[in-house]
Amino acid sequence: MELLYRILLVVVGIINILPGILAFLPSKISKSYGIEIPNVNFELLLRHRAAMFGLIGGIMIYSAISKRLYEVSTFIGLFSMGTFIILYFVLGNSVNIELKKVMLFDIVAIVILLLGYVLYKFLVIV
Repeated sequence: MELLYRILLVVVGIINILPGILAFLPSKISKSYGIEIPNVNFELLLRHRAAMFGLIGGIMIYSAISKRLYEVSTFIGLFSMGTFIILYFVLGNSVNIELKKVMLFDIVAIVILLLGYVLYKFLVIV
């Protein structure tokens, strides 16, 4: 089951890395998130956010390849995606459809990550 967990870590890592590409393609941010970037300050924040996703995804993939830091990478992924989901629901109805899609991807990724982690931990204990 460790191999399955490692594969699922890579899958969720890729899901997190993909938005990280936006740090280098700022013209795609507006379309991806369904927003207009009003000024360079917002662009800076969004590009930095994208870079952080790249880092999170990279840590998860590194963890899967190196067979190390499983708990750390799982926690980081769950924390990042979980906070987005919580904030999505806190902000309520004013969030656009593109960001709803991001939230749904995060839910799917959390399920995948938790499934892999629980299966790995369960079989390690047995």
